[in-house]
Amino acid sequence: MAVELDPTVLPVMHKKGRPVRHSLVVRLLGGLFLGFAALLCFWLFVLPVLVVALSSVASHWSGTILPDGFSMRWFERLSSSDFDALITSLEVGMGVAVLGTFLGLWLALALEGRDRRGLGAIVDTIAMMPNGVPSVVLGLAVLIAYHKRPLDLSSSAAIVVFVQLALVLPFCYRCAAAALRPELTVLREAAASLGAPPSMVLRRVVLPQLVPAIRASLALGFALSLGELGATLTVYPPGFATVPIVVVGQVERGYYLPASALSLILLLVSLVALLLIAARAPRRRID
Repeated sequence: MAVELDPTVLPVMHKKGRPVRHSLVVRLLGGLFLGFAALLCFWLFVLPVLVVALSSVASHWSGTILPDGFSMRWFERLSSSDFDALITSLEVGMGVAVLGTFLGLWLALALEGRDRRGLGAIVDTIAMMPNGVPSVVLGLAVLIAYHKRPLDLSSSAAIVVFVQLALVLPFCYRCAAAALRPELTVLREAAASLGAPPSMVLRRVVLPQLVPAIRASLALGFALSLGELGATLTVYPPGFATVPIVVVGQVERGYYLPASALSLILLLVSLVALLLIAARAPRRRID
């Protein structure tokens, strides 16, 4: 028995779709736009790094496209003070990244679900305020505020950590706040309804879901701390030096090639550190 189907009920059957063919002009314009974007990225980001790498191994480079010769003497001339500055940069960077991530996560959890009016809006504005202040102005404010008793930090390296933490905290806070999705709130409420205490909910539910945000916050805080210069130059005490401070001093004296050698070492070490932060721990297999 044949059954007639009502065409008004069934969805309209279309023929097999054909790929849209763009005209030759559109494809040429798309290729030109992509090529221009690639050239711009290379010119702005890749080429400066290549120049620094070539400068670090150049025996002499002046007025030519490529160095006149290659040598490792600039690396051999690095003194113990240069490596001390490198170690200081890494220590300050990791300290700022860890503190910024912890405080940013704590602040995001404290403001989660709070109405962004009244006290919540005030705290959120204060947390983001360093983004709208020039780093030199912020450094000067910290130096003036903490150069006398009862809290005198002007002669301590802690003032560098403090001012860099103020600059990095807004980014760490936003990384954590962006990861607090509504689905996570549902999971927390479900775990709490099953009788899990708040500490277990935080440890077993919230933090595992925030691991990507924590890694991003650590990497961002570490990278920003390594490259921070304006506020650090304003507050650093005598005898304290990071790689950016040493490099600026060498550039001011015209020592571009030694500065390139130290900068390249900082670049490679920071790249390794960022890869370690981004590396995923292998999951345990449950038999």
